[in-house]
Amino acid sequence: MRYVAGMLDTRFYSANGPISLAELIDGLDVMLPNEKFGDEKISYGAILSLSKLGDICFLENKRHKSQVETARATACFVPEKLAEVIGAKHIIPLISSAPRAHFGRTLGRLVSQISLGAPPDDIKIAKSAKVHPTAVLGTGAVIDDEAIISPYAIIGPGVHIGARTFIGAHVNIECSLLGTDCQIKSGAMIGGSGFGIASDERGVVDMPHIGRVIIGNRVSIGSQTCIDRGQIGDTILQDDVKVDNLVQIAHNVIIGSGTVIAGHVGISGSCVIGKGVQMGGNVGLADHIVVGDGASIAARAGVMHNIPAGEVWSGIPAMPIRDHMRMVSATRKLSKRPKT
Repeated sequence: MRYVAGMLDTRFYSANGPISLAELIDGLDVMLPNEKFGDEKISYGAILSLSKLGDICFLENKRHKSQVETARATACFVPEKLAEVIGAKHIIPLISSAPRAHFGRTLGRLVSQISLGAPPDDIKIAKSAKVHPTAVLGTGAVIDDEAIISPYAIIGPGVHIGARTFIGAHVNIECSLLGTDCQIKSGAMIGGSGFGIASDERGVVDMPHIGRVIIGNRVSIGSQTCIDRGQIGDTILQDDVKVDNLVQIAHNVIIGSGTVIAGHVGISGSCVIGKGVQMGGNVGLADHIVVGDGASIAARAGVMHNIPAGEVWSGIPAMPIRDHMRMVSATRKLSKRPKT
């Protein structure tokens, strides 16, 4: 199956739809503009800008209303003040006080993750691959030539392990496609559900994650590192990325080829990291940060703003390293001034 952005990957998920709009929003504090719209069929949840007929989406604030320009969804959760913007595109506005949370609840009704507990079948293991007897493989898993699966590893339904890739002991992989010549050290978790929450009239919602993790060739992942699958879409590590132990990479992050990430780094959701970037230990990135190609981030930096290509940043909040060093120097001089 060829995967298309915005399309459900049926190696990992099953669709429960189409479901009528009225049934889908039943029990939610949502207002339909007209009851006749309740018969419309919904098949899938999507990002608004990539949506097509049969999709349901959400728009929470006007900062993102540019997404409406390319939207083709059937329905969209919106606050009342944005209903006219959605309606102008012939999309049904679902008036909601908590658009993101309501979208999450409906997404959970539309899509289910394929269970590891189902009787495994159609597993494809190359003759030259080595799979330890204690490893667990899910339905539809693919293990290519000379790959090694170590004791007690869990390879979930539909997961593809590329040729000569090494999977360490107690590694857990879900909803992921791994390239060739990768090294995944013991205890790593790849493709788990990301951390996304929202609140509505019924309480706190754990947002469903129905995307994937895509790992390129010659990628190294350290022990106890977690890489979350995309919420909608993919988390991507390109070729030759090297990740140390105890790193957290959140949903929908994209990391360019040749980037090196030291231990205890935390990368928040939807960050885009360029090629050949270097991150020191204990660096933290806020969500939606863009780091340009060849940039370097010093240890323990707290990145709150985009970093241009080729620059070196440090400090909390992070800034160009020369600015940070001047600030440190000035602070030291102030601390040494005699008291009057």
